[in-house]
Amino acid sequence: MIYVYYSFSKGKKMITKKIFKIALIFIFLPLNFSEGAEYRIGLSMHDVERRVEGGPALSIEKVFDRPDWWHRFAGNPHIGTQLSFANHTHLFYAGSTWNLFNKNKFSGELAFGAAIHTGNNEIKSGELGYGCKVNFRELIAFGYDISDTQKIQLSAQHMSNGSLCDPNQGLTSVGLRFAWKIN
Repeated sequence: MIYVYYSFSKGKKMITKKIFKIALIFIFLPLNFSEGAEYRIGLSMHDVERRVEGGPALSIEKVFDRPDWWHRFAGNPHIGTQLSFANHTHLFYAGSTWNLFNKNKFSGELAFGAAIHTGNNEIKSGELGYGCKVNFRELIAFGYDISDTQKIQLSAQHMSNGSLCDPNQGLTSVGLRFAWKIN
């Protein structure tokens, strides 16, 4: 059961059932890009750069095997969400993930795409301003293979508008993720 909490200092709902359900449907939506997929779930520290919107965040992501119609240099498509437990900015994102290296049990990857956020476009007291509703999202992750189908990753992600809108404060999060491959 998912509970709804209230933040009396801001008068806003914490992560609601509705947002959580939408996120789960979005991630586990059976898009038939291919037979295999990798699911990732993790915890991160939100806004490590400025600490205006600090606090823990839950990330859920699905990385698909590259479909035949997807360009061979475009990496693997992914969709995901990051939900702030402190009821700050939540992200819904999609893009491509590229493997940088696989050496013994260690791996590295980059991801790039677009993110839609629930934050403010303008700077407000106690909140970041992102300028645009749709921003760029980048990620770098380093992993350790626990088994052939499971790994742990240390990841850092950043969302900003690349100075296309004003302001451009951006949001940086760092955390740990658990990944498992479904074939």
